[in-house]
Amino acid sequence: MDNTISDKKYSTTTLFYKIVSDEYLMLSEDGKIKKEYKYDINIPDLKIQNSKFIGKPEDKFETLLFLPPNPQRIAEGGLRTKGLFKFSYKLVDNQWHVCDLEGNPLIPAPKEIQEKINEYVNSLEDSDKRAITQLPLITVITVVYNGAKHLEETIKSVLNQTYPNVEYIIIDGGSTDGTLDIIKKYEDKIDYWVSEPDEGIYDAMNKGVVLANGDYIYFIGSDDKLFQENVLYSIINKVNFKTIKNLLVCPIKVSHKKNISYPKLSGRIPIVHHQGVIFNKKALKNIGLYNLNYKFFSDFDLILRYLKKCGFKYIKEVLCIFNSEGISLSNKFFLSRLKEYIVIYLKYGGRIYDSELVISIIRLFYYYFRAIFKRLKV
Repeated sequence: MDNTISDKKYSTTTLFYKIVSDEYLMLSEDGKIKKEYKYDINIPDLKIQNSKFIGKPEDKFETLLFLPPNPQRIAEGGLRTKGLFKFSYKLVDNQWHVCDLEGNPLIPAPKEIQEKINEYVNSLEDSDKRAITQLPLITVITVVYNGAKHLEETIKSVLNQTYPNVEYIIIDGGSTDGTLDIIKKYEDKIDYWVSEPDEGIYDAMNKGVVLANGDYIYFIGSDDKLFQENVLYSIINKVNFKTIKNLLVCPIKVSHKKNISYPKLSGRIPIVHHQGVIFNKKALKNIGLYNLNYKFFSDFDLILRYLKKCGFKYIKEVLCIFNSEGISLSNKFFLSRLKEYIVIYLKYGGRIYDSELVISIIRLFYYYFRAIFKRLKV
């Protein structure tokens, strides 16, 4: 299968579960949930109370159905605003059950979902048709701000995935360049999206995490794209359709390079690209969110924090095409970025003379001077 993004009908099976009755929907606004009910949804069978999933006392954050009200919010939409949600599913006594955020089966899935899951399992190749008893939900999150140039390709690469249980969330920072028009074009396939000012990329990512219903969470940049249409299926297949606590680590394809970029998992400190990792949501609730005290490398901090507690599982499956053209380092922030990277590296047991640190610093200088060179050419 090649890496092109098609305009064909999306192949992802719609395993939506309508969790609210029609009396709570507004007929005049495309069937969206009434505002007075939006933050007061209570469904004990699904462990939902006041539009939040009931968690554990030790959890470091809550999982929400919707982001809290915000007077600066520009727009909001997606299937979730119509009461349509996605869940992980587990086979119990020959019936597929809706699972909670801990992976525990709660109630039998509706008949339509039972049929769709069975149809999907029966469609697999004989070599993959094992005794599948779980269908974990994968939440893919895109954070964007004025990213209209490449966003549509990113969206298509997610919606075209062959794995049937993918939740897609887009967090926009209040774009003014046509980004919202692109999002609205696909909002009947996007699970949830919101546009509002934020405190930076990591604040936006944290918003995505607290909204995620998936067992797994993957962040894809607004100018990147998934490597091919079956990549999420291939990865979930390699973990036997189960949810594992380890960080899933994959290679990526950097746009300006011919060769694949592999993670460096040996040495004192692993060097792993953020676009090449898939998090476990349950583990994140114990580990915590992105640290907003770090402005440039909070993703590096979270990955190392995660690896320290949970370890990793390497999966030799190219996950995405990373657009390196989006990297630019200004004179104003270069030294701050460099300092923050070194602080985080040393924080997790690295040494100033480690080859991994030296190589990473050289890479930072490379992108810095490349950005300068580009500006001079212009």
